[in-house]
Amino acid sequence: MKISKLKWLNRIYNGINFSNLPHGIIISGPSGIGKKILANKISKDLLINKNNKSDDIDLLNHPDFFTLDKDKILLHHITYREDKWDDEKGQRNVNDFLSVTPSIAVNKVVLILNAQTMNNSSQNALLKSLEEPAPNSYIIIITDRPKSLLETIYSRCQIINIPNVSQKIINEWLIENGISDINSNDFPSFSTPLSILNDIQNDDHHNFKDFINIISEYLYNKLDLNLTIKNISSLEIDLIMKANYLIEFLKILLKSNLLSEDLSGIYKKYNSSKYNNLKISNLINELNNFRYDFFKVPQINETHVLNYFLSEIKNSIKI
Repeated sequence: MKISKLKWLNRIYNGINFSNLPHGIIISGPSGIGKKILANKISKDLLINKNNKSDDIDLLNHPDFFTLDKDKILLHHITYREDKWDDEKGQRNVNDFLSVTPSIAVNKVVLILNAQTMNNSSQNALLKSLEEPAPNSYIIIITDRPKSLLETIYSRCQIINIPNVSQKIINEWLIENGISDINSNDFPSFSTPLSILNDIQNDDHHNFKDFINIISEYLYNKLDLNLTIKNISSLEIDLIMKANYLIEFLKILLKSNLLSEDLSGIYKKYNSSKYNNLKISNLINELNNFRYDFFKVPQINETHVLNYFLSEIKNSIKI
């Protein structure tokens, strides 16, 4: 998708000063906001052919462009390790790639996706190329978790934060893409434009409503705890998204109570329910802490997590 079709990205792109661009760039923002699209556009601008100055760049096979897209970025992806081999990259790594002069472009560019998965050893190895950058070299780092990197990494990079956009802009953009029967109100408030479009195209746009309906049937004693967990687990979303959905649900109830606002839509039935603001607030904090700890713990039992939080929610909300 062209960046010109994404007004929230195009505005950020137009504000980038390429004449004074640092060697390190961090693009941060929620999943589905277009970080990779912006990074690819920046990369293409940096990889202008040194001979014919062409900007018609094929990033997929470009010899001066190195993409690191791994579920988990390890030390040997950043710096050479004789005994380590990657099925996709072999022994190619970021630091060695940057140490060689560009072959056909003016610059060399490394794009690191999922940078939040780097451990301290990987990040410290990357610091070598950030502290002593090779001439005409750039490192673009993408993360969807703020403050997931070392402060020394942030201090050596230009930070480009892409915040989520308003529901109004999302709805206008969906209409521009030929979608008028579904809008952002059908999704949680943290949903991003591209994630919404992806869910619609994959027929997953019903997940959030299905989730809330399952929670409601549980709270209204139409489902027992075990069947509720089974139904939630059957949804095609990961555990972190389920935690996000729970937080969204609780925030909507809390906001309604604090502002004395009537709920509507799928939440309308909760206008007559009773709950303690402090208990709901504490549950939201616990869920936020769980999301933070999730990335530190190798394995988490989803059933145990859902069992605990669903039980606490039922104890906190009186129908």
